[in-house]
Amino acid sequence: MKITLSSELPHYPVFKEGIRRAPDRGFRLTPAQAEIALKNALRYIPCELHKTLAPEFLEELWTRGRIYGYRYRPEGDLKAKPIDDYKGNCVEGKAFQVMIDNNL
Repeated sequence: MKITLSSELPHYPVFKEGIRRAPDRGFRLTPAQAEIALKNALRYIPCELHKTLAPEFLEELWTRGRIYGYRYRPEGDLKAKPIDDYKGNCVEGKAFQVMIDNNL
């Protein structure tokens, strides 16, 4: 199974003030660990977007201690939808998406 994202780069979101975000976890990685973290974050993203996203992901890693990939966060509230509204090839895969949305 191969998972890839679209080669169309989503816009970087504007964060609303007053919403609690994940705390800064501090940057505690060695250079080798940071490189592995970047490679792991970029592995599902088309190669033509790596030059744009690698510096952005590294900045997230330095400032927040984790790579969140904010460009790929869905806009609006994350609430479960009817199972037929999800994209997928099998009902089991769609069910996983429902469970994920129910817990976020």
